[in-house]
Amino acid sequence: MSRDAFNERIARIHNRSGNSSAHMAQGDGTATSMYSSPVLDTAPTARRYYKTVLMGLVLGMIIGTVAAGLENAAMPWGPGWEYNGYVTIAAVIGLCAGPVMAIAASTMRRRLPGFFFFSAAYFPAVVGSALIDLPLF
Repeated sequence: MSRDAFNERIARIHNRSGNSSAHMAQGDGTATSMYSSPVLDTAPTARRYYKTVLMGLVLGMIIGTVAAGLENAAMPWGPGWEYNGYVTIAAVIGLCAGPVMAIAASTMRRRLPGFFFFSAAYFPAVVGSALIDLPLF
């Protein structure tokens, strides 16, 4: 049945062209493919999301520095400060949010590329600045 429908379509095309070979169009034109595929979405790059990367870096460095300063007596917000307990809770939440965001963002990379790049910058920045600012000796 599908073969008959196909042959009927070919016959209609042949009748429209006047029972002769079809003439090629003259002039300048662009060659197009008979079969086109949809345009593939390009992978998001960090250059496109530079604001979210910078925001993640800056916020990670601030929270890492605050977290490291909570144990350093030389910092104004160090041990003995009256609001040290409140800042400690916020800093620990900020430190724990780094790996949680990195794991969550890696699973949602296609849907939320900005969040992925933010967390990819935040996690190493918060851990790195906490380790650098931490008094080891």
